[in-house]
Amino acid sequence: MSTATPARRPGAVTTAYVIWLIGAILSLVGAIIAVFVGILAITGGAVFGGIAGAASGSVVLLFAIFVLIIAIIALIIVNRMRDGRNWARATLLVLGILSLLGTMGPWIAGGWNSTSAWNIVDIVVLLLAIILMYVPASNAYFRANSTAAIARS
Repeated sequence: MSTATPARRPGAVTTAYVIWLIGAILSLVGAIIAVFVGILAITGGAVFGGIAGAASGSVVLLFAIFVLIIAIIALIIVNRMRDGRNWARATLLVLGILSLLGTMGPWIAGGWNSTSAWNIVDIVVLLLAIILMYVPASNAYFRANSTAAIARS
């Protein structure tokens, strides 16, 4: 059995972790609110006889449950990234790229609108989190933790 210890987490990884964690928590809170909105729309549609309200409430509820599940998974992945798991860092990179595409897509297609400034903030913060996971100190941290994990097994 080896006594190899994981490397000390650099500030860049901690900062990236905090950014990803805040994003995951905000997604979780938004999903919980959307679940309640979907339930209210479904019950309101049923009470007032509005099929359209109930149908749109069902769509909101299904999407909210999907986002809720993704947010919970993201919380798990973010914590594994903090602990130096390279697979979690790679997963967050893929999720970050998909999020960037989702944020920029409508903006590029529709042009500038009232939410575009927030989209730019989202893009900058997301790019910062991605870059911080791949700076040299972060790379050394993930490499050392991969080596330590192999040595422990």
